[in-house]
Amino acid sequence: MMPPALLTRLSKLDTDMLGPHANALMDELKQAASHNLGMSCVVIAAAIIDIVQHEEAGPAGYMDGMAFAYAGNKAALGWLRGRRNIILHHEGPADGLMGEAPAREWHSADGAKAITSLLDYLDDLDVGKER
Repeated sequence: MMPPALLTRLSKLDTDMLGPHANALMDELKQAASHNLGMSCVVIAAAIIDIVQHEEAGPAGYMDGMAFAYAGNKAALGWLRGRRNIILHHEGPADGLMGEAPAREWHSADGAKAITSLLDYLDDLDVGKER
């Protein structure tokens, strides 16, 4: 189960500064998180970060590129990109994708970590402050 405090933080996110593509995926992320779809949360959170960096209708249209370079915890963002790639690009056995009994809990924890990484990234950009 996703931590209730994290679901609250996600639901209170003000997405007015994001572009339409990022907003559409943010709606999907909220639904995935509320249904405890951890792998979907990982994939969508990583996609939102990429979109925020490139969608001209959002922060990429008015922020300096250096803002993106310094935003977020680099270790967390690296983990997120790597985990997304493991989920999407089968390159061999991977933890949580081999039918292990506790995999659902692992995916939930990964989803929570992905959402936290995304929200922290947006906080560093001063985008999406809580309402």
